[in-house]
Amino acid sequence: MNKKRKLPSFRSDRAEREFWSRHSIEEFGDELEDLDVQILSARTEQIALRLYRDDLETLKELAKRRGVGHTTLARSVLERWLATAQQFRDRSPRKRNGVPLLPKRLGARAVTNETVNRLRD
Repeated sequence: MNKKRKLPSFRSDRAEREFWSRHSIEEFGDELEDLDVQILSARTEQIALRLYRDDLETLKELAKRRGVGHTTLARSVLERWLATAQQFRDRSPRKRNGVPLLPKRLGARAVTNETVNRLRD
């Protein structure tokens, strides 16, 4: 009788790579599900970052614990932050009919035409 195995959780990318190098995806076919994913083109842009030595050492240690390179971890953190910032920006528009919205702290004050004109510029 062919006993079906349960797909394990992985502590790092390295552990997952090692697991799949010894196993076939067919062993876990009943647990897998189709995903709707978008395959993006290769990244083409580069930036250089200057970090404090302690920050770089911390980044390297965190990356090592996760089984990835430190630049991969830094890029992943930045991409997640950008995605979150984009979602926030999409949910809270800063303009209405092309006119900038007043910050909430100004909303309770009496607003003069001069203030509105300054904000439009």
